[in-house]
Amino acid sequence: GAGGAPAKGGGGGKLEPTGMDHLLKLAAPASGDTDMDRLASQIERWAGASGIDPSALANSGMPGPQQSQPQEERKPGEPQRICMTSEGRKKLHTTFPDGSEMVEEFDERTDVLLVRKVKKSAGLGSKDTDWVFEVGQAPEAAFDPHSDMLRASTSGPIFLRKDTPEQFQWRIRNLPYPADVYSVTVDHDKQDMVVRTSNKKYYKRIDLPDLRRLGLKLQENSLSWKHQHNTLIISYTRPQEVVEQEQKALREAEKSAIKM
Repeated sequence: GAGGAPAKGGGGGKLEPTGMDHLLKLAAPASGDTDMDRLASQIERWAGASGIDPSALANSGMPGPQQSQPQEERKPGEPQRICMTSEGRKKLHTTFPDGSEMVEEFDERTDVLLVRKVKKSAGLGSKDTDWVFEVGQAPEAAFDPHSDMLRASTSGPIFLRKDTPEQFQWRIRNLPYPADVYSVTVDHDKQDMVVRTSNKKYYKRIDLPDLRRLGLKLQENSLSWKHQHNTLIISYTRPQEVVEQEQKALREAEKSAIKM
């Protein structure tokens, strides 16, 4: 039938959806309509990214979101987080009070950070800003020989951050120079790392926003590097404060996880 609450008891011919509790579960903070509206907006973004039409869910007759456990009311000014588990990854979407956003993807089994992208808030009337990848790589657009005049070279240096459980780690591929030409140092004034070659063929500054967000300073003794197979691998030991903050945010978001 059309609207109205489903009748209790055994009416004939009414099909009840089965098994959806295991496919889609949502526990949302019960802190008023405003929070719920924002949460719904974030869910729509996730659903859109996964190729799911949120309106189709709403019109399918499936049971609505279920409150699995009471949660503490979010304090004003705190980031809003929602977590979706899909394809072996925990996908964490954070919206900050200033409107900026962060999307992180963690390995479901090990909690290792695989992807992080951030987007600044666009001001009123401003064009929407682009996502910037801090960890992992943006998906490459397929090359179309009919519309693309030039294809990006794959022989130049390729910079990529790919962390391990113990270290932040960056890889710079296609650097064929011998190991003794490289130097990797900390610029304490600007709080970033500097990669140089003595033959002046390569130069790069590397930011570490994970430390900056917690007000931590770069330490030389946490930095190491090696060169092998034409790749410069730079590692920085993860401070315990970063590990604890990452786990705290993930655990809080998992309380309102959508399982797909």
